[in-house]
Amino acid sequence: MIWNDLSIAATASWLPPAVGVEEPLASGAYDPEDAERQDYTSVTVAGPGENVADMWSRAARLALSRSDFDVDGVDLLLCAGTFGAGVDGWNAAAYVQRELGMTGGLAVEVRGGSNGGLAALELAASFLTRPGANAAVITAGDLFPAPYFDRWRAERFLFGDGCAAAVLSTGEGYARLVATASTSDPSLEAMHRGDTPIGPFDPDKKFPIDLRERAKEFQAGGMAKEEIFKRLSAGPRVVVRQVLAESGVTLDEIEHMIVPHFGRTITMLQCLFPLGLRDIERTTWDFARSTGHLGPADQLAALNHLHENGQLKHGQYVLMLGVGAGFSWSSALLQIADI
Repeated sequence: MIWNDLSIAATASWLPPAVGVEEPLASGAYDPEDAERQDYTSVTVAGPGENVADMWSRAARLALSRSDFDVDGVDLLLCAGTFGAGVDGWNAAAYVQRELGMTGGLAVEVRGGSNGGLAALELAASFLTRPGANAAVITAGDLFPAPYFDRWRAERFLFGDGCAAAVLSTGEGYARLVATASTSDPSLEAMHRGDTPIGPFDPDKKFPIDLRERAKEFQAGGMAKEEIFKRLSAGPRVVVRQVLAESGVTLDEIEHMIVPHFGRTITMLQCLFPLGLRDIERTTWDFARSTGHLGPADQLAALNHLHENGQLKHGQYVLMLGVGAGFSWSSALLQIADI
């Protein structure tokens, strides 16, 4: 989908201190073979008193302060998370809305897994085509605390805590939203469910969550590894090819590529190889390997990192790719305006 007159007016991140991988390796909490494949240097780890609703609020508030909009000019607030904000039966987006001082507009949560941030960006773009709409705030991220989650062993990559936000505007901004695309493949939904029973209440739930075991249970169900890999590779190609074809931009013209913080091996296999690319240095890898996978916040956090560090120049193209459980994929093409 090509977008006209939509811009990223501002971005911001809230990231807690980074914890190096050396101590978890020494203590046995982090597997050496995983460390070699993933090649992270650190992950961001929040303190024990943190909660995702306040993290969403901090990132959103900072992004708004960097834009030309006050809360009265915001028509939509989308809060993207992986697990939710910790209170069942509660719309945490309304809490963020109140924390920001918004008295109107629509505020909802987006549960799109690790693709939630880019999915929310595309949803917000559609919302802003309504007559009279001015701005939307997208805030994304999550926490991965023990004993609920073992960030060092739950997956083949590491998870970091943190949030990032963006203000999407119908006016001017530092990056023009050129195009977006999304697709999905629900045949892979059980990869993150495994044999876990579906039900509203389960007093016997096992923690920490073991995503590797769920993936093994899914594979035991009959889909061959080759078929799984084929499907995982198809998603990125579909969404990236669509935004490039619609915009008339080529991969060679992309100055900055932002992909999920999946560690070196998975980033190459699931994000770059499907696009015919081999150079991880074309991505924001140096930033990614210092934070770990921030759930739905990877793309907005990396974009903000490029902006804050003066790495964006007028006219450059930025390509963002999102991958989320389900499975779903989204891509967004930006062109940098005046900085």
